[in-house]
Amino acid sequence: MKNPKLKQPLLCQILVYLPVLGAFILPMIGICCLDFISEDIRAVAVIVLVIGLLVYLFKNFVVLMGLELGLELLHCNLSARTCYTLPRGRSLDAIANRICRFGTACTPSPIQPQPFQLRYRFNSPVTVYTKGIEKVVAAYKADLLDLEQYHSIFRSAKANSQALTNKKKALFLDRAQKKAPLNRVTVVVIFAQKVADQLWDNLYEQVCKQSGDEWEDTMIPCVIDLDKGECVFNSVRLPYIGFAYPAKNRGIRLIKRIVFGGRIPLRDNHNHVTPIEDMDIEKSLWDFWKELAKEAKDSNKKINKRMASMSDGQIILEEDLLYLKLDNRAVCLWVDRDDEKKTAEVESVTHWSYPKANPIGKKTNAEIKSAIIRYFSNQGYTVLFEENNT
Repeated sequence: MKNPKLKQPLLCQILVYLPVLGAFILPMIGICCLDFISEDIRAVAVIVLVIGLLVYLFKNFVVLMGLELGLELLHCNLSARTCYTLPRGRSLDAIANRICRFGTACTPSPIQPQPFQLRYRFNSPVTVYTKGIEKVVAAYKADLLDLEQYHSIFRSAKANSQALTNKKKALFLDRAQKKAPLNRVTVVVIFAQKVADQLWDNLYEQVCKQSGDEWEDTMIPCVIDLDKGECVFNSVRLPYIGFAYPAKNRGIRLIKRIVFGGRIPLRDNHNHVTPIEDMDIEKSLWDFWKELAKEAKDSNKKINKRMASMSDGQIILEEDLLYLKLDNRAVCLWVDRDDEKKTAEVESVTHWSYPKANPIGKKTNAEIKSAIIRYFSNQGYTVLFEENNT
């Protein structure tokens, strides 16, 4: 089948879960609604379907997650633009008044240029992935915005935002939240009566630079050319798949409310961002699904072959994958290394990867962690395990 194509990511996301709906969920509902079937038979049928559903999800977990992530990335990319026309009525005064209603006012630092509005808001966390949510809005005015002035404003906004870090703290946090990072976003709104032509030509590239860690602590410059009535900012959201909500997405939602009054106009806007590399949006969902399934199968074969050939106690690091073999069993863990900070964040150690995905006992878990710590310590790295970030 040639349809649907990846350029329709929302439709593709729905169709991915049709097998689950058609083969398991609907039959469960149907069986529960059939009064002429005895309760015992209905209970057995539902249990069988639940087991079948769990088996299907377990066997296809990697492929389904790959599909979900790839389609969500496409949706974020295809729904973003490099430039937006301001809606009617969204003047400097209207947007500035909306900024004044956000959070609380703060006194800016003496660094020039100073923002004419500096606002701060803190929200207590609702998940274990963060110890707090900080949002900062810094608003500036410029007659003719050139590259030099843009950089000066960016430096000023960064310094003002950093000065507000940990201005407030949540009153009640559990142990996991206390060890979690802050989720911070700084939105820098620049009202320019006119943007210099030389800067305007590559303004989108400029606002995408030096954004920081887009998941935890990010800055989003939003430049408004009042003369053109247009707005430029990095509006490509990050895929949210149920863990910590990306700080960048919070900033985009904030711009959506403050600058656009709640709705970003996309109709007849053809200023598309650069497509994602290696993803052909004209490819059908079914071809994409087959490719991911084949890649997952080939990857499993490669990993199993690698672990089978290792000697006991051996550790091998290949790119972002760490292999460790112990007593004829092995684990394969993701590793995120930061060469500047000399840290290595290692995936949580919970299950064996080879020969079967069995749970790892506490004593063996400790042995594996000790071996990994020794391995990276010899290279001058500090190890951070994902489950507790310690």
